[in-house]
Amino acid sequence: MKKTIFIAAIILGLGATTVQAERFTPIKDAKILDACGECHMTFYPQMLPQASWRNIINDLSNHFGEDASIDATTQAYVLNYHLNDSADVKSTRAARKWMKRVNRAKPPTRIVTAPRFVKKHNDRDFDRMWNRLKVKSKADCTKCHKDAQRGLFDDD
Repeated sequence: MKKTIFIAAIILGLGATTVQAERFTPIKDAKILDACGECHMTFYPQMLPQASWRNIINDLSNHFGEDASIDATTQAYVLNYHLNDSADVKSTRAARKWMKRVNRAKPPTRIVTAPRFVKKHNDRDFDRMWNRLKVKSKADCTKCHKDAQRGLFDDD
């Protein structure tokens, strides 16, 4: 009997330490998928605070070296979508993690400079992996995170 209880405790303990997925609500909005997903993965608003999204979306004519301009109505829609679901607005586990250590006075200018991204991807192992997988950009999440478009990322 004691052996059975001990084994059950070990199994339950192992279950509690399994890796969870960092979850974002999948983006299903057709306007967002069309406006943003045409060129890159649709990034989750909860990855950045409102100030970051304002800076990024209000400067689409210089979108990381590209002209990603869209009509004013669509741009306003995209901005509103991101502002309403940003990391500093939502209280989800993922949003809280992405806001951790963000300097609100000088918010990240892109997802790959956000403290959460840097913490999770900043070592030699990732550099080697990106080279091995021929990842063209650190923003190419789907190259390593196969469920990224569904809002799932491996997490600690």
